[in-house]
Amino acid sequence: MESENKKKSTFSAVSINRITAERFRVYSKTVSKSHSETIDTIIDFFEKTKITPRNEVMISFIKFQNYMIGRFDYIEVLLRTMEREQIKPTHEILKNLFEGNSLKENKQPLLIEKGLEKLTREEWYREEGTVSFDKYHKLIQAKGNDLRKFREVLSKIEKVDPTFGKSYFKIEIDEAELEALKRELNEK
Repeated sequence: MESENKKKSTFSAVSINRITAERFRVYSKTVSKSHSETIDTIIDFFEKTKITPRNEVMISFIKFQNYMIGRFDYIEVLLRTMEREQIKPTHEILKNLFEGNSLKENKQPLLIEKGLEKLTREEWYREEGTVSFDKYHKLIQAKGNDLRKFREVLSKIEKVDPTFGKSYFKIEIDEAELEALKRELNEK
């Protein structure tokens, strides 16, 4: 074929886009020495394989290839997730089990059935979330005392409306009584 091409060395002009021509020149250097040989090689390839760029088989192959790449990406993510969430924790558990680290690190008390365990009355109250009647009665009395004292202080407050300026509230209480209230509040 080369001998026939050399005999027919007449050239003809083909008009193509400038950008496409630049791309072809760069690509042509990687395939052969001249542009004509590059075009001949490309045409020979397509004729031998009976492939055209608009062939349905080629289009479906490219679609299938893209689909498979997506599936492989999904499988990769799935495997990484499985490794992170299942394989590594299981491996750590088995490693600790065979090395004996799990017993050394996790010194938890033995499990004791609640019915068999003896508790003191305070522990039982704490666990059940209940309060004894005496404590409850004392809390109710303390609440009543606090309310009584609060009402006494409120009864000593009166509003003052001066001739000039804003109105204000005045409390009639001596220093000793105020100190006693402060001390009592700080104790609680």
